[in-house]
Amino acid sequence: MEAFGLYLIKSMIWLTGFALVFILFLRNERFFFLNRIYLVMGILTSFFFPLISVHYIIVLPVAGGFQVDSAVADKIQTPTGSMLSYLKIILMIFYTLGVLFVLTLIFRQGRAVIRAIKRADIISLNPIKLIRTPDYTSAFSFFSYVFVNPSITDVETREIMNHELVHIRQKHWIDLVLVQLLCMIQWFNPIVWIYVRLIRQNHEYLADEVALQRTSDPAIYRAALLNQIVGASVFSLSNSFNYSLNKKRFNMMKNIISSPYRKLKILLILPVFAIVLYAFAKPDYKYQYSDKSSDNMSQLPGTQTREVKGTVINKEEGPLPGAIITLKGTTIGTITDDNGSFMIGNVSNDAVLVVSFVGFKSKVVKPDFKAPMRIEMVRDTLKYSDLNISTPPPPPPPPPLPQTDANNSNTGVAPPPPPPPPPAESGIRMEGGKKPLIVVDGLVSDIDINKIDPETIESMKVLKDEYAKDRYGDKGKDGVIEIITKKKTDKDTLVAVEELPEFIGGKDAMAAWLVSNLKYPGEAVKAKITGKVVVSFLVTAKGKINNAVVIKSVSPVLDAEAVRIITSMPDWKPGKQSGKSVPVQMQLPVEFKLN
Repeated sequence: MEAFGLYLIKSMIWLTGFALVFILFLRNERFFFLNRIYLVMGILTSFFFPLISVHYIIVLPVAGGFQVDSAVADKIQTPTGSMLSYLKIILMIFYTLGVLFVLTLIFRQGRAVIRAIKRADIISLNPIKLIRTPDYTSAFSFFSYVFVNPSITDVETREIMNHELVHIRQKHWIDLVLVQLLCMIQWFNPIVWIYVRLIRQNHEYLADEVALQRTSDPAIYRAALLNQIVGASVFSLSNSFNYSLNKKRFNMMKNIISSPYRKLKILLILPVFAIVLYAFAKPDYKYQYSDKSSDNMSQLPGTQTREVKGTVINKEEGPLPGAIITLKGTTIGTITDDNGSFMIGNVSNDAVLVVSFVGFKSKVVKPDFKAPMRIEMVRDTLKYSDLNISTPPPPPPPPPLPQTDANNSNTGVAPPPPPPPPPAESGIRMEGGKKPLIVVDGLVSDIDINKIDPETIESMKVLKDEYAKDRYGDKGKDGVIEIITKKKTDKDTLVAVEELPEFIGGKDAMAAWLVSNLKYPGEAVKAKITGKVVVSFLVTAKGKINNAVVIKSVSPVLDAEAVRIITSMPDWKPGKQSGKSVPVQMQLPVEFKLN
């Protein structure tokens, strides 16, 4: 929504610039065809140039470390208020109603004209189709149709036909369609309605110029115009013969020769291009790092550093905002913006980029300095350890009868009850018993991560695969979780929170919920069917469970129960990347056992 709002603002500014130059310098010029090209270019520019973004480079000297553009950091650290969201929704509804209102007006006018065409007798005068109808007092053309009132004389009709034939042959309807589309998009902009009038007025100047060359008597042509003075515009997509019928239109009919150098006035639009493009240009920050590694690198003969740009995407969902891109073996990197774009400066020729995003496999790529990179990420399936689901224990046996002694006398003493069975193992563990390395505030720690108070955590980052090994050696082979506490957060530290999806209440709560809600199929109990069913599912950005499928089957009945119990789970706490909720693919093996 913000991007569309910015597009509208840019489009308004472009159109306003073209309109002001035309009104101040070109409106009274008699180069009508050149003016038409200029006005149409103004429409096309307001459509497409807001989509063009100009970038300029700002070089910033910084100390070594992981740096983030301030704009990106603000997006990560600043939450969007709910009140602002409501205001955006209200504005979007109001804007949509305006678009529908303008569209309705055009539709109603067009429907009336089409009905008149269907009722009337059409006189075909190639390429004109003449329609005489009392429905309209003034003459006008609609595409190849020319409407005139039956009361108009044959002489006036001939002059009108000469005029409207210019509209048809020069296809002025194309300009009208474009400007009406612009009116729907910018209905709230008063300049757009002025622009419509400028285009329609220039159309009449063009038609008058050619019609006067074809008429046998210019006085008769002007008289025909005056006879149409009481008419009104019929349809926004039509060219009315009497449009803008005033003293200026008659003055424009005079054959006054102007210097061809006056056409150069059209170049006055170039400063508008420069001003608008500069006003909306975006800075690209290029960092000059002063750490030892970069100093040593700059001292090596023949070593060059360049800039790398690109976009990180997911084929199914498009750009990935908040993805982390680092130079392998260093702490230099950046985060993708809302469009999934990134830029890293001071990159050596032999550098390697490491791209990571929660829920996706980390990717190691060589930088491309010649063109913007397009890095496609592959979704990773996060695996939980097995959940051992057992059948409910059988009911306890009835109490034993009192024991008797050798003389068959009742002793009144019952035997001691059997010891309770050990609790069934249930829970969630990392697959294979792997334990990631925990690093708190830059120091390796053996603390249990579940015992850390979440309120004390400022940021958390998950490292895996080659990147974890590169930074921590063999200690990081099972993955690394880097935690920065609030009391030790440095203002230059990257705040890129990567949170995995979580069942509300944690692992133990999920295990307890599954055990209490699972229904071991009776058919499987009778047949003594056991085994491990592996289910893959997606935790959406809203915490919903979607697309649950069995990827390792045991039997149809156990497969169906595993899918049912997982899809019926309550909403999870969604995974997050850089503070934003993201969908994450999960994999949960469920092992069915009979006691």
